[in-house]
Amino acid sequence: MKTLQLWPILTLEPSEGKLVAFDIGPDRAVYLLHALKPLDYRREEKGASFAKARPAAPQRYRAQAWLDGARLLDLTIDNELYNIHALQPLGEDLLLVCVRSSQRGGDSDLNGRIYSRGGRLLHEIGLGDGIEQVQTTSRGEIWTGYFDEGVFGDHPVSAHGLAAWDRQGTPVFRYRPEAPLDTIADCYALNVASHNEAWTCYYTDFPLVQVRDHRIVRHWNVPVYGAHAFAVYRDHALFAGGYDARHTFTLLRLDDGPSASIVATFDLIDEHGEPLRAELVRGRGDTLYLHRDNRVYACDIHQALSAFAN
Repeated sequence: MKTLQLWPILTLEPSEGKLVAFDIGPDRAVYLLHALKPLDYRREEKGASFAKARPAAPQRYRAQAWLDGARLLDLTIDNELYNIHALQPLGEDLLLVCVRSSQRGGDSDLNGRIYSRGGRLLHEIGLGDGIEQVQTTSRGEIWTGYFDEGVFGDHPVSAHGLAAWDRQGTPVFRYRPEAPLDTIADCYALNVASHNEAWTCYYTDFPLVQVRDHRIVRHWNVPVYGAHAFAVYRDHALFAGGYDARHTFTLLRLDDGPSASIVATFDLIDEHGEPLRAELVRGRGDTLYLHRDNRVYACDIHQALSAFAN
């Protein structure tokens, strides 16, 4: 086991409210969303608990973004009707997403909320239920990965486990694998690396799959199970966590054959030499981004390769 030390790329001032979204845009900017009113996520009925797409009263959010330490965005959004869990740029605008959607009279919730950077609601689109991952591209395409409740409970919108949409909410890609790949039961991890390339790793067998120009082009069997984020660059991938080792990072080589091989495993330490236990991890392109205690760290594959060599 190797040790890899990271320093913060961003130190944040404490913010009012509850952090509900930590995301990375296609420009590698860090996006944060805080709910400024008490959360209203669940309803109780006959001894059971259910997720709510809409709170009883409209929510108020603070959306912020930083790039290279400079603040790009600080916006308050009032009277939002949905519980929001993801924030991404969408061209010059912003996409806020509620991960849950319910049917009302045959119509689904319009849980994709497109706002101007002045805080005006411009458009509403339906993106399906059970959204696990959301990432946009620099050209305004929206990629969504779904967990099992969406895959098995929201046919046909979420049933493929992975989809791409234009900003009008029209699907432009749905995941349809061929043997030996299995279908998606739960999209654990998604990395939209560029405007025409996305990668995914999913339950049940956890293959690493490369999609380019809306076509599956390559895939590998991966010896890491249950990771919720990864980075990828050329013939290497860096996975964050997994079922058996939540805070272990695994560097893989993407060989020519059907399987990836382990190059090294790492324990991360912070700027003080203490174990770095991230609360949230996101993967974009060749970099993993970690959030802990109002600090954001970044670890790219080049750093991992250098740490392995040393």
